[in-house]
Amino acid sequence: MTITNTESWILRFPSDRVRAERADEQFELIGVTLRDAGGQCGTGWTFTSDYGGGEAVKALLDVVLLPRVIGRDSIEVEVLNDELFHRTHRLGHGITSMAIAAVDIALWDLRARQMGVSLARALGQVHDRVPCYGSGKASPTLPIDDLVALSAGYVEAGFEAVKLRVGRQPDKDMERVKAVRAAIGSGPRILCDANERLSLPTALWLGKQLAGQDVYWLEEPILSQDIEGYRRLRSALPMAIAMGEHVHSRRDFIPYIQSGAIDVVQPDMCLVGGVTEAMRIGRIADSFGLALAPHFMTVLHIHVAAALPRSTYVEYYPFMDDLLVEGLTVENGALLVPTRPGHGVEFTEEAWARYRVG
Repeated sequence: MTITNTESWILRFPSDRVRAERADEQFELIGVTLRDAGGQCGTGWTFTSDYGGGEAVKALLDVVLLPRVIGRDSIEVEVLNDELFHRTHRLGHGITSMAIAAVDIALWDLRARQMGVSLARALGQVHDRVPCYGSGKASPTLPIDDLVALSAGYVEAGFEAVKLRVGRQPDKDMERVKAVRAAIGSGPRILCDANERLSLPTALWLGKQLAGQDVYWLEEPILSQDIEGYRRLRSALPMAIAMGEHVHSRRDFIPYIQSGAIDVVQPDMCLVGGVTEAMRIGRIADSFGLALAPHFMTVLHIHVAAALPRSTYVEYYPFMDDLLVEGLTVENGALLVPTRPGHGVEFTEEAWARYRVG
């Protein structure tokens, strides 16, 4: 069980036209591989998109975090998570939470593989499948016809909900949302994500317009730090308010939850500190009766969602499927929980050869 070797790496690869907002947009996976004395290994990673910054995360891993993992037992994953948090606390959140996440995910992967079970099972699995929504095919730069075709394609494949991007040009958003609603009918849910682009008055105005298209939730309409703004939006708008991908610890989620500012809690384990912190946030959300819908990185979040009773959705965002030996299975609008040991994610040899930069 003792960790004898650590390695950090970066995979950098381009986005594609259905997701990107710029022609040169890229994703970076900043990862960790841990090996034990018996030769078993676990992998974990965080990510950056569009603006880069992966080298800064990797430097923190190499200099500060990974040296403190050597010689430790993988069974201590939650203890190590807390130790690494306190070691980096004075550096603030942001890249520290991201770097801790990569280590924590790798530790959980290693621990589950040593047990011979899936990560979901190691976390206390309660679901064999989790509802998912189609995401990642709604770039605001797409022509309306392409947006409609891609959204309708998700519905035709059995998805009961799709997510659209709004907020870049609020005056034109309704035309795009109406076109998708007309194409998919009244049954499937539409979720709208503004990516923190709106002012409070514009978010109130747009939210009232979207209500006419039976939008199920409005995600990140304003800056994530504006707790009072979210509380006002939740009081004024008829749809659910969702957010959380830019909240970097369970402690930071508490004011949103206690003040009644959100309906749907969206932690991202790659940004919030890993599996350990995502599970803690999920339990807090469950205690308040809130919906849980982890953000992005489907291949990892399916395991956390499967282990928490109040999981509403997993975001199906297939941005890295081409890099994987084996992807996820969708059946009747739900993701089947993988049964492979650990999180089950293996990158192809081609992906390592083509995209590894460190």
